[in-house]
Amino acid sequence: MLKKIFIVLFSLICIVSCGEEQSSDQQITEQQSPSDNKASQSTSQKFHAPRSWDNIKRSGYIRALKLAWEDENHLPRSGSTSLFHRQLLTDFAEFHQLNVQWVMVDSIKQMFDALDKFEADIIPRHLTVTEQRDQRVAFTDKLAQDTEVVIGRAEAKPLTKDEIVTVHLPEGTSYVDSIKQLSANWNIHYLKKSLSADDLADRIAQKAIDFSVLDQSAVDTLLDYRDDIRIVKTLPEQRTQAWALHKHNREFLQKLNDFISAHHVEQSTQVVRTHDLNVIKSKPLTLRMITRNSPETYFLWRGELMGFEYDLMKEFTRQHNIKLDVIVADEYQEMLDLLSSGRGDVIAAAVSRTEQRQQKHNFSIRYNRVSEKIVAHASSNIKTLDDLNGKTISVRQSSAFWHTAQELAKSHGAKVMAADESLSTELLIGQVADQSIELTIADSNLIDIEQSFRDDIIAPITLNENIPYAYMVRDNNPKLLAALNAFIRKEYRQTFYNVVKNKYFANQQRKQKHREQRITEGSNLSPYDPVVQKHARRFQFDWRLITSQMYQESRFNPKAKSHAGAQGLMQVLPRTAKELGYSNLTDPKESIAAGVEYLNWTRDRFSSDLPVEERLYFALAAYNAGYGHVKDAQKLAKKMNLDPNVWFNNVERAMLLLQKPKYYKKTRFGYCRGSEPVNYVRDIHQRYLSYVTIAR
Repeated sequence: MLKKIFIVLFSLICIVSCGEEQSSDQQITEQQSPSDNKASQSTSQKFHAPRSWDNIKRSGYIRALKLAWEDENHLPRSGSTSLFHRQLLTDFAEFHQLNVQWVMVDSIKQMFDALDKFEADIIPRHLTVTEQRDQRVAFTDKLAQDTEVVIGRAEAKPLTKDEIVTVHLPEGTSYVDSIKQLSANWNIHYLKKSLSADDLADRIAQKAIDFSVLDQSAVDTLLDYRDDIRIVKTLPEQRTQAWALHKHNREFLQKLNDFISAHHVEQSTQVVRTHDLNVIKSKPLTLRMITRNSPETYFLWRGELMGFEYDLMKEFTRQHNIKLDVIVADEYQEMLDLLSSGRGDVIAAAVSRTEQRQQKHNFSIRYNRVSEKIVAHASSNIKTLDDLNGKTISVRQSSAFWHTAQELAKSHGAKVMAADESLSTELLIGQVADQSIELTIADSNLIDIEQSFRDDIIAPITLNENIPYAYMVRDNNPKLLAALNAFIRKEYRQTFYNVVKNKYFANQQRKQKHREQRITEGSNLSPYDPVVQKHARRFQFDWRLITSQMYQESRFNPKAKSHAGAQGLMQVLPRTAKELGYSNLTDPKESIAAGVEYLNWTRDRFSSDLPVEERLYFALAAYNAGYGHVKDAQKLAKKMNLDPNVWFNNVERAMLLLQKPKYYKKTRFGYCRGSEPVNYVRDIHQRYLSYVTIAR
């Protein structure tokens, strides 16, 4: 009955809100961007000439264009991505003590139109330099070079220019000119909006369209995790790529080129090279970090790239004034292959330095040390090594724990079972918690992470202490090794290092155990009900739902701060708040306003054709885990013959699988602790239903 009430309530909200939606044809779509009224007003001002560099400096910000679907980061798996350009412009702005104000549009054509109308200062993306464009805008110095390729379904045959085919292309892209030059026989069908490479591949795989064109680097990234598309033709010319700004903005152009020359490494696709650090810095080139997509190393959360290994390596490259690329590998042997073949420069992936490994490979000094521990279910009576007699320990043969388990079999009568190589240690811990296996072995860092989210496991026995984690480099890179060792000596156990380590491994129960406040009919749900009601009305949300979400996020504590840096009553990340136009997340009014606005933005990312209650469930899940992970779960649900447009018992089931390498290796956004958004939506939903009966 309560669920029916919930659906009816949100159906009514839909009727109210449908008339408020903006047209998708609006050229600069502020509704698609997380920006508040103040930012919207500044980006919608009409100018009659490009802003000079002096005007930009006086205003304190650069107005930059980006496509609406690029609002959230994806998980970079190999080499540079579009994140490279956004970060580079941010670096430029910070160098000149400026901010970046992002203006969202739906297509490349709208980008150039907005630049013509002086509605923005720059297009900072990998735009192909063409003769026609060069007459229209000014381009910076070269930022990248790439090849254009035609893609089709996996079963498609290679194309010839004499065939008659239809290619779907976004209007205004350089691909249109390329196809016209290649073959007069090919028909071009224009897409109204620019799509991400992943969405374009989806349309091809689902047979909505047959062929399209992308840059080779974008397709290389797709092929890292997809097998339903392929390259059917490579276009003959390599294309130069650069940023665009108005032709008359000469001083701004000079400032950009000076910065590119002094600070920038030219973006390139992944190539084989074995240069030492001195060459990487002098050219300059990127440092390519080889790692795993896991909660210890490198992952995506709410659009933020995170991980202990990633944060340390970012600081190392910052100190050496070079850029960082990330190469994601699935297994230890793959990491070794990438390093030895010259497709990466350093392995930073929580790799233990053992005597056996040191005989074959080149390690740094230790930058972290952990203990090996037995992991058992919370109900287990295991307390000493003697209690292991007859018990089964499940570990992967390829892990450093295999040798330890074998020793326990000899010395204390334990049984050892070889776990599936596709099962991460995190998943083995989950199997212990589910009692589908008896025991496993894990390092203390990962156990700390797991115990922050669950209370059904214990680590009663420490087996080996002071296991060193170290970086791995090639033998012919002594300068890189020396620099890494110097970095470790400087930072190890100092302030920066300790902050980063505590961020990921401090065993603080993130699932707070506070009891719900006792609420009686007619009483306030929270100390902030009037503020919540005001902002909920603005975006057509039921204020009781927002209050339920606020309790879930912070337990009504305005000073709450998460391990990942989210702050305030609604636990918004500072970067997101800044884009929304808010700066003080400890102020309840700002935090609530930012959280409600961000929830509205996540809701707008999902189709308005969805039932209103389903759209809200997806929005809540995206608020918690990030839009990209929810999108991955929808795709996975469809493959599993579940309904991708229904959350409970459908997409939520797929969401739980995104912790397993078998599934997340084949997704765009990678690893996700799926149990978090699943529990998050369920808890908010249940609390909301109880609030409905109390506060009317």
